Amino acid sequence: MKQFRLLNLKLQTKTTLYFLIGLLGVTLSCLYITRYFFLVSLDNLENAESTRASKQAYNLIINMVEELEERSYDWAYWDETHALLLGGSVQEYRERNLFEGSLDSLSLDMMIFTTLRGDVIDSVARYQNSDHNFSSIVMSEPAIYHHVQAMNKVMDSFRESYSGLLALDEQLWSVSITPVRNSDGTAASSGWLVWGQNLSSRFPGNFESILIAQSDIFHIGQSHQLSLIPEVEKSRHYMSQTIDLVGMSGTPVAHLKTTLERVHFLKGNVLFSYLFMAVAFVAIIITAITYILFRRRVAVRFSDLEKDIDELFSSYQLEGLNQPNKDELDRLTKLVQALASDSSATKEQLQDTQQKFAALYESQTIAMILVLGREIVEINRTALELLDYDIGEVVHQPLDLICPDDDKPECQIDTMYRMFQQGQTQFESQMITKSGELIDCHIEVKSIKYQGRDAVMLSVRDVREHKKQTKLIEDLVERDHLSGLWNRKAIMEKARNFVQTQPNQFSLLYITIPNLMQVSEVYGHQIFDQSLESIARLFGEELSAFPVGRISSHEFLVLIERIEEFDIAELGAIRFKEALSRKRQIQTLMVDLRCQVVLIEPEITHHSLDKLIHSSIHALETSRIPASPSNLLRIGSEEFDVAQAAAAIKRDLECAIESREIHAHYQPIVDSKTAEIVGFEALARWQHPQFGFVSPGVFIPLAERDHQIIKLGESILEQACEFMTRVDKIRRSQGRTSLTIHVNLSAAHFYYPGLPDYLVHIIQRYNVLPGQLVIEVTESMLMGIEEEVIARMEMIKSLGVLFALDDFGTGYSSFSTLCCFPLDIVKLDKSYIDQLEENDRAKSLVRNIANMAQELGLTTVAEGVETASQARKLKNWNIEEIQGFYFYKPMAENELLKLISGSHG
Repeated sequence: MKQFRLLNLKLQTKTTLYFLIGLLGVTLSCLYITRYFFLVSLDNLENAESTRASKQAYNLIINMVEELEERSYDWAYWDETHALLLGGSVQEYRERNLFEGSLDSLSLDMMIFTTLRGDVIDSVARYQNSDHNFSSIVMSEPAIYHHVQAMNKVMDSFRESYSGLLALDEQLWSVSITPVRNSDGTAASSGWLVWGQNLSSRFPGNFESILIAQSDIFHIGQSHQLSLIPEVEKSRHYMSQTIDLVGMSGTPVAHLKTTLERVHFLKGNVLFSYLFMAVAFVAIIITAITYILFRRRVAVRFSDLEKDIDELFSSYQLEGLNQPNKDELDRLTKLVQALASDSSATKEQLQDTQQKFAALYESQTIAMILVLGREIVEINRTALELLDYDIGEVVHQPLDLICPDDDKPECQIDTMYRMFQQGQTQFESQMITKSGELIDCHIEVKSIKYQGRDAVMLSVRDVREHKKQTKLIEDLVERDHLSGLWNRKAIMEKARNFVQTQPNQFSLLYITIPNLMQVSEVYGHQIFDQSLESIARLFGEELSAFPVGRISSHEFLVLIERIEEFDIAELGAIRFKEALSRKRQIQTLMVDLRCQVVLIEPEITHHSLDKLIHSSIHALETSRIPASPSNLLRIGSEEFDVAQAAAAIKRDLECAIESREIHAHYQPIVDSKTAEIVGFEALARWQHPQFGFVSPGVFIPLAERDHQIIKLGESILEQACEFMTRVDKIRRSQGRTSLTIHVNLSAAHFYYPGLPDYLVHIIQRYNVLPGQLVIEVTESMLMGIEEEVIARMEMIKSLGVLFALDDFGTGYSSFSTLCCFPLDIVKLDKSYIDQLEENDRAKSLVRNIANMAQELGLTTVAEGVETASQARKLKNWNIEEIQGFYFYKPMAENELLKLISGSHG
């Protein structure tokens, strides 16, 4: 009996239980989902920390190797070491230099001196019983041996150092092998200097305090089993990551294992344990309170509902249908069904509906046709008047009688029935009258019962007049009144709608006719209007299948609505461009209306229309494709990304100049005889917060196009003079002379009227000495009126500024430039220096330029010197100054100031 009552609970009890079960389910689901995503986030965080720790330890080892190689040059380029390997006394050298503590002072564990063939002359090593035996083991290592053999096969100037990791006696060593020369680096190599550090004993050593995780090195031989474990291994309390350390031979020689405590995971588990207990406790309390309150308050209302239902059953004498064991909703449903079956109101409503339908059927504005299968069974007077038929000519005839046949595999009627079955009820179609005239119609289809069978009622409305009005309004509102093409607002709305509704399913043509902007100014409005009409006619001939709009005085947009039409549009655009490549006759004039066409690939049409148009303009501005009538410029994802990056860089350019985010780096220029620094060249550098390092080849052309080049030039000039003030202060404290600073100027800045006044301002502000500031100009900048250029240069030189001719030998090279203009310095372009090793003509040309410059009283600077051989040749040819990576790379200001402060030569 109790079980029976539980199965037939009252509605109030059921509602309460359903609510509580749902509340508990939602609470538990949220907790488990939250815990899952929390653990996933913790796992990602731990993986990131483990990877960072592993990379930190790995980079530390690499830095130790690189530092060892760099420090070895101090001993390798030492005259005493050079003399030792040329046959000097080993005993004397050892007594002077290899005394006890030498390895400690150099932080080394091994030092070996060998001949060029690799024969050991002397050595010293820590922890080894026999130095020479250990030295032989080192020199017989394949990587060391092969490097020595390879370097013996090349010219001396190409011999270079080599460093890396080696596994020696089950220990991991950092080893470098460096060619030995004299201190000037000009003599031929006399042998090799091998330095080594035992990383197994030194790592991490003093660096342990900066490592964020415990790091250990395992030799491959003793830890071969580690290759079987995963890269990342986790336990409940710790996680470790193992990476290979690759040796000089290119194969792994040891494993680097970093171990981290899983602090976040352990704390997260504890946190969720407390959270589960707290939520469980609170959920139980809330559930109990909710159950009590909900049941009390709802119970009163459901009791009232039960009484009302009993009264209704009694008043309508329906007690026989009353089932007390059912809940209130079931009993109420029975009551409604019983009342509905006997309701006279239902009959009255049915009669009202029939009268309304009859009034609609006899409407004077809506044609109605009743169709059974494909047969017309009834038709109202309005439809007969519309189609010009008598009723006897239509009734019991097939529907095909009034529907046109378009000679398609599927007729309009079949299409309409198929789409109606799919749920569509509104159709735009045509009907044919008795005389054969086609009428544009709007048809609404409804399914009804006719004599117990399924039929459809067609409600037909003549829309011919409506279409005429719509077309007229469209022409007035959406058409360009001069060309008849879509206006800007209309074509842009259409294109934006396609971006939103059919991304990557359509394409665009962006067409610009630059000369249209000048036609109105040169020939007047009438010729401009007729030129525009001629272009519109050409659009109609070649691209009539596509919506074309004018979006500015000289820009047009063509919408390719389907990918299948892409090739057709491309061919049409080629014909359009070819037609405009020839001058067109407008009245008695021949007008040049050549155009540029950009084809926007469908793969990027999910981006906003404004970005697509901007990308097209950027592609035209930066394109290097030869101009040809048959060449269409295509832009896809790569070109779009480049355009957007350029836009972002251009947007940030002015702020970057003002905030000195674009700052100067300085490359030292040295005396060819003494290798002493005599000056610097200031070079603009930009580390963008989003794109990282931005090449000057990117932002300088942008600055020129955006008229920011003068601001940029002034910023670099001021930074350079400010830097020289600090340099002069250090040099004076050392009792030494001032250095020069070279600054490049653009053509626009050189001819800027305010340049002389600005130079006076910064010279006075930073106390720049006469001859200390050098402005570098290119030959192309001097291509103006010669007298005016010379006068301007003389004016600037009167301020104590020198002029250097940059990149001499490229572009508009002419030796007359050196004779005609008041230059002080000529800089040989890197392209000549690169050919000195193999091109005799380049050698002869450089020597002759140097001799001619000396006769003219000009200082010669060689740019791009990267090898000792180049430096020696230039020194022998009396090139006064050298600039290049062989001596110094461009450096930041602080780095250079440290170099100058510690320099004594």
